[in-house]
Amino acid sequence: MSRTTPIPSSIQTINGYPKKLVIYLTPASQFYWTRVYYQGKYHTQSTKTNDVKKAKQVAIKFYEQTLVNSVLSDDPSETNKSFAVVGRAYLDSVENTQLKQTYRNDLSRFNHALVPFFGEQDIQTITNAQISRFLATLKKDGSSSATQTHYLVVLRKILKFAIANDLIDKLPVFPKVHGKLQTSQKRDYLTDEEYDSLIKMSEVCASEQTIVRGVTITLEMKLLIQFMVNSFIRPSDLRVLKHKHVNIKKDGEDAWIVLSHPATKTTANEVQAMPATVGIYKQLCDLRLKTQKKISPDEFVFFPQYKIRDTAMSVIGRLFREILDRTGIAEQTDKNVTLYSLRHTAIMMRLVKGNVNTLHLARNARTSQQMIDQFYAAHLTTDQVREHLHRFESVEKKKIAQKTVKSKKT
Repeated sequence: MSRTTPIPSSIQTINGYPKKLVIYLTPASQFYWTRVYYQGKYHTQSTKTNDVKKAKQVAIKFYEQTLVNSVLSDDPSETNKSFAVVGRAYLDSVENTQLKQTYRNDLSRFNHALVPFFGEQDIQTITNAQISRFLATLKKDGSSSATQTHYLVVLRKILKFAIANDLIDKLPVFPKVHGKLQTSQKRDYLTDEEYDSLIKMSEVCASEQTIVRGVTITLEMKLLIQFMVNSFIRPSDLRVLKHKHVNIKKDGEDAWIVLSHPATKTTANEVQAMPATVGIYKQLCDLRLKTQKKISPDEFVFFPQYKIRDTAMSVIGRLFREILDRTGIAEQTDKNVTLYSLRHTAIMMRLVKGNVNTLHLARNARTSQQMIDQFYAAHLTTDQVREHLHRFESVEKKKIAQKTVKSKKT
């Protein structure tokens, strides 16, 4: 056996990608190598890691780059019409003109599902039947109707780009996405009792040093939960939120936090967090300083040890689910509680407890008033709004009483 020949028992394929894309070990290296057969020859590269998971991530990027490289040639051959190549060309063409978040979302959907499914297929041969099979694959993987629609939007953009560049003559007929879009449903949130239960369980898990897939739950999870509920932020904001985006403001005895992190979905309005976030943030900094000398302004606020933020979000999600499962909230209430439910809880607390204008709440939560009215206010019952309704009457009675007293004095 040659020193560069793959060790047969080490060869592994990658789920969702062609079987000709593999990683493997050789007698000559401690690192995994990746190989793909494309355009009549083998393309190989060292992954420079002996970790299987990291090696597969490198292999995926290598596979995509191998396909993309063919588009760099001036030769408009048939091989340059593969879906992966045309899709990458489209994304490159809009990178500097599209909104950054839109571009990132489209790129993520392209890499996550569209390339693995359509891959090297000639873009001219994509049919309605294949798109229907693609939707079936998404549905089988648990994707919601809304998510399926988003993928079709990206696919349609790529095919329209192909038409504009004379690679195809017309769009194939797109199948309809069946089922009610998830975004039209009410959004589950935590009641006061459920929120308290979640906080207490996060403390229990931290004290017990509960381990989830090699990661120990600490008080950072408790502080993360509290911070989200008091700041209205989305889970995606945890990806980008750094200490330089956290500004403590004071007005007399009042203190609160203003967040100025980049937009991860809609606008980049400053977020006026609740006063409780000041104490929560200081506790988090104190916790961090137990293991490091100082905190850099460019350091991520939560789970900064994970530079790859997709990894950070996966870890946070798993730890949150462990804490949630131990509370029994989902089983007892049949609610679909996720990390996003903390944002829903933050907004609902303001609607139920605070006499707040929905337009002001929408601006501060980086959303629209329509979203607040349609998806969050949908939870409100007449009993919950009764106090606000009666408060107006109480104020009016007080005004009438004051006028009566004045008239009697005169």
